[in-house]
Amino acid sequence: MKLYEIKVIKGTLLMAIVAMLFNSCLKDDDLMTADAKTGGLVESAPLVQLVPKKSHNVDIELKVYMGPAIQEVKVFKQFFHNATNEASNVELLGSFSVSGQNLNDTLLLSQTFTWEQLKQGLTLDSYTLPDDPLNADVGDYFILNYVSVLDDGREVASNSQTEVLVANSFAGYYLSSITYIHPNLGTREYQLTKELITESGNTCSTNFAVWGSYGETIYLTINPDNSISFNVLGFDYIVEEGDPNNPLVYSHYDPVTDIIYLNYNYMAPGGYRVFYEVLEPITKK
Repeated sequence: MKLYEIKVIKGTLLMAIVAMLFNSCLKDDDLMTADAKTGGLVESAPLVQLVPKKSHNVDIELKVYMGPAIQEVKVFKQFFHNATNEASNVELLGSFSVSGQNLNDTLLLSQTFTWEQLKQGLTLDSYTLPDDPLNADVGDYFILNYVSVLDDGREVASNSQTEVLVANSFAGYYLSSITYIHPNLGTREYQLTKELITESGNTCSTNFAVWGSYGETIYLTINPDNSISFNVLGFDYIVEEGDPNNPLVYSHYDPVTDIIYLNYNYMAPGGYRVFYEVLEPITKK
């Protein structure tokens, strides 16, 4: 199964779980340890990318819902190595202090974890986690699980989990500036924030053009000569490289600025729709 297929399945499962929890009015909101009482609902992002070229840290955000008082949320970690299909032992990564503040309000907490904190104490039979994430295999990942400690000491194991993915060097957040040329309606300009998600060592996926709400996805592969190959899925038309009216433009990656330049088009009733898209890396807080 491809990496992106795994992420889709996980995301779909998480959404289904969250919908079920809310529909039950939080009555059975988490998988609870023996004799733990109802409460302790927390939610995290299903995927966080660690891009070693850009940072050796990851920021983990945790939403703690209003309800019975939680004193802390423990974060447990486990590492998965794809090449040998191995999983490490499970260890405590850290904790979020809540101190009962969720009694009256929903909280959004954030904490930064370093690569050293993520890897510390984790071992596998035939693989050693490298000291530098730049030497880690793209596609390997940590899974973080959350356990809420209630005010009476009992614990609730959350359904929510976070995959911390060792990403390729192109992954991360970008400012997307799009020029959209329509044969009848003229030219329109758009600015969006997009995240490029790692699919392999040199391939990322993101929302296609100005769409994406219904699964329109473009897969970008950065070739050794910095040219870009792409494939668009979930879209009604066949998307081609370049601008039919200007054969000199082409999609490419600038290794000096890390800017990605995309030029593509598709034919629809009335003529070609042409796109010029510039993806400029940004730091998303």
